[in-house]
Amino acid sequence: MIPERSDVAKSARSVFFEDVNDIDIYIEDTATGYSKLFSIIFSRLFEGKYRVKKVFPIGDRNSVIRQHSNHSRSDRPSIYIVDGDLFILAGDIVENEPGLFKLPVYCIENLLCDHEAIIDVLDEEEPVIARDQIVEMFDYYDWVDKNCELLFQIFIEYSALFKIDPTVKTVAFPVRNFVTSEKGNLSREKVFKRIEDLRAHSISIVGGTQYEVVRNEMISQFRDEPSEKLRIVSGKDYLFPLLKMRAKSIVKTKMSDINFKQRIAKRCGLARVSQISDYVLCY
Repeated sequence: MIPERSDVAKSARSVFFEDVNDIDIYIEDTATGYSKLFSIIFSRLFEGKYRVKKVFPIGDRNSVIRQHSNHSRSDRPSIYIVDGDLFILAGDIVENEPGLFKLPVYCIENLLCDHEAIIDVLDEEEPVIARDQIVEMFDYYDWVDKNCELLFQIFIEYSALFKIDPTVKTVAFPVRNFVTSEKGNLSREKVFKRIEDLRAHSISIVGGTQYEVVRNEMISQFRDEPSEKLRIVSGKDYLFPLLKMRAKSIVKTKMSDINFKQRIAKRCGLARVSQISDYVLCY
């Protein structure tokens, strides 16, 4: 078996790209294509300030945080980026600080769930149907009406259980188990069955009264707006798969998931992460 490179070795690769990068950006995601995906997003965010040709995947959240804490003093700007994950609601000790930025959304894919950007890519893929017709067929607001509250409620339960017992696997439960149509809509019955199971598990650990305290504290953090509610839902495992399913029910395309994501990354809104510049570490 070939040994995996250490976190230090992974982060040290940045030295080989100093001639094309003005800033060293370190991320969690190591999946194929994600370095390019992040490079696209952060080259847009830092346009006119830093050149970004490559970012550097390190591994899981703890590895990124550990590498940030061990970062050697340098005159090169740097930033380590971690996902918000279930910690957005459950809370953790990680806060934004010089050189470390926690996404204010569940993960980077949440930024890609930008329906206008998705429509733009579909329009490029579709040789016949006009853009305004694609917009009408995609009907993003109908999808939000049907699915936002269901997604929000299940992630409240995931977050509550995560706070109560972090060892339990939750989000790994595939979203396809809830899908009821090729339009990326969820089955209310299947979602609420899952919610009941999660709730029962939480109550079995801390009791009904404490469970309600935890759950109500989480819900109280939110305004009743879809954009706020959807930011706590996993873009990678839930939102993007559902919207991709809806998109591909309208425009037949063979583009891969990562290609779809990279093309959306070139035009999606980035306002939610615009404050990242405030946390770049530069001695």
